[in-house]
Amino acid sequence: MSLRLRITLVVALVVTAVVAVVGQRVYAAAERELVEEVDIELQGRAAGFMMIASGPQFREAFTRSALQDLAAEGFAERRGARSFLDQTARDNFSRVVSPNGEVIFNVDTSFSVDLAPTDYPRGGDAPVLSDGSVDGGRARIATIAANDVFVQLARPLGEIDQSLDDLAGRIVFISVVAILAAAAAAWFISGGTVAPIRRLTDAAERVAATGDLKQTVDGSGGAEVDRLARSFNSMLEALSASRRQQHRLVMNASHELRTPLASLQTNIDVLRSEREIPEETRTAIVDDICAEISELGDLVAELVDLATDVRTDEDPMPVELVELAAPVVGRQARRTQRTIELDVRQRAVVEARPQAVSRAIRNLVENAAKFSPDETSITVIVDGGAVTVLDAGPGIPEADRSMVFDRFHRVETTRTMPGSGLGLAIVKQVADVHGGSVSATEAPGGGAAVGFVLPTVDD
Repeated sequence: MSLRLRITLVVALVVTAVVAVVGQRVYAAAERELVEEVDIELQGRAAGFMMIASGPQFREAFTRSALQDLAAEGFAERRGARSFLDQTARDNFSRVVSPNGEVIFNVDTSFSVDLAPTDYPRGGDAPVLSDGSVDGGRARIATIAANDVFVQLARPLGEIDQSLDDLAGRIVFISVVAILAAAAAAWFISGGTVAPIRRLTDAAERVAATGDLKQTVDGSGGAEVDRLARSFNSMLEALSASRRQQHRLVMNASHELRTPLASLQTNIDVLRSEREIPEETRTAIVDDICAEISELGDLVAELVDLATDVRTDEDPMPVELVELAAPVVGRQARRTQRTIELDVRQRAVVEARPQAVSRAIRNLVENAAKFSPDETSITVIVDGGAVTVLDAGPGIPEADRSMVFDRFHRVETTRTMPGSGLGLAIVKQVADVHGGSVSATEAPGGGAAVGFVLPTVDD
């Protein structure tokens, strides 16, 4: 079921519930008002009867024994008494009952009343109004105390029921029209609401079908829709950039792999040749093969590190950069057999992924060791959230400083030296993931000053 149809159905159901409640209350209010009018009419007629019946000429007539005698003698043929009840009943129906509810006689059509004899009014009390029925139809009954008998006046509600039936028909008609109108309005309004979502869906399907990441989504249709469209377009831009980076990585990696592979192939072909090779030459060729294999291994490892999203490797945690830099400095000093100094100027806590940041520091130290003469020292400076490595090498030309963190970029004067050109690219990737930045400048005493800055917890 589409979102548009679900919205329409929800609106229709809500309107149906509201219309049903309102219609029921309108019907109940109309019925209550009409019945109250009938009750007022009955009370007026009952008051008139009580005024007439209280006269001296009727006191003896309206006793139980007298009325029972009149009924036995055929009261229906006696016009005088009938005329009196006719004056009070008019279009109503009347009857006289005993205190136990037994009917003494009826005037016109008989009727029933929903009132127990115990609830009859006492002498001098106001008439009691109750429900009843006349010829199967609803009626309102007024019970009046008259001496030791009770007179009941019945007022049929046939015309009121007819009016209520007509009102119910109108309510149903209006309700159906309101529900249909609300459903139609919801259908058209929701069409405009879901149109941007439909455009987003179509764009996503086109991207999935064609692989074209240049698709864009129109964000017109409201603030939320615009935000969703901008997020989707940003995602497409990020995917497109990632695809371009992957393509560039593959092209650069293939180029970098081609050179050591070609050298390996050449050396292997020489070894496989049938000509005599001096032992000294054979040893040099084997050493070259081992060096090329080592370089290939380092290149593949760095490619894997660069292609891996460090955000998925480990969770960030509060850590001091000194705690990460000190072990790296110690290991690299033992491995390279050279002096590597750790200069702690200010301690600070950063929210970082320890292994990733340690790898970035190690790459900086290895890069400095590669380009520094053996007799020189390397300095690792930790200043708050910044780590800077100073070397005594040839330095980085100013024109190359903005590109040394690019993948496979190598300064012209160092292209013959071993290395993949990926070490500083990994440093930049780690810094970017942590919301930091990288820098490459000239060291105060000559050489290069390369490092990164991460935001501290106190920032």
